[in-house]
Amino acid sequence: MRQKLPKVPVPPLKQTLDAYLKSVHHLVGEEQFKKTKAIVEKFGAPGGVGEVLQKKLSERRDKTANWVYDYWLEDMYLNNRMPLPVNSSPVTVYPTQAFKDQKDALGFAARLIQGVADYAALIDKRSLPVDVAAGKLAGTPLCMEQYYRVFSSYRVPGIQADTLEVETNVAAAKSQHVIVACKNQVSIV
Repeated sequence: MRQKLPKVPVPPLKQTLDAYLKSVHHLVGEEQFKKTKAIVEKFGAPGGVGEVLQKKLSERRDKTANWVYDYWLEDMYLNNRMPLPVNSSPVTVYPTQAFKDQKDALGFAARLIQGVADYAALIDKRSLPVDVAAGKLAGTPLCMEQYYRVFSSYRVPGIQADTLEVETNVAAAKSQHVIVACKNQVSIV
C-alpha cells in the first residue's frame, strides 16, 4: 500500500530571505552585503514583490502534487550542462574485486544482473519499501516516485535544454537487454 505524503511546504518568505542573507554574508564584502540586505528588505517588505511571488508559490503548492518538482527537473537536471554520471545520474561503484579467473568474474556479473532484475521487479510491482530521511528529519517518509522512473526513462539531448522521456506502459518499458561495457568495448545482451 502506497503511503500518501504531505505536500512539500513553501517556507515562509521571512525564513527564506533570512536564510539567503545568512548564506551570502560570508561570500561578499561588508559594503556589498549592506546593499544586498537593502535589496532583500525591499523585496520582502509588506506589499512588495516578495509577497506577490510568495502568494503565487502558495497557490502553485495548492494546485500541484509537488510545487518544486518542475523547477528542479528543468533547472537542476534538464538545463544542466555538467557531466551527468558524476553530477546527477544514479551510479553504483563497487569495490575492486579480485577474481580468480574469468568464470569467477562472469559469476559476479551474473549475480549483479540478477540483483538488478530483482530490483526492477520490485519497481514494476511498485512494492519498494518507503525510504525515510536520516539526520534532522529522521524517520520522515520520502517520496518514492523517482525510483519508478529508473528503468523507464531517459534524457534526450537538446541544444538549449534536454527533455525527459518516460515510458508509462510497464509492459512496454520492461527491459529486455543488458549493456555490458568492459575495457572500452560495449555489448548488448
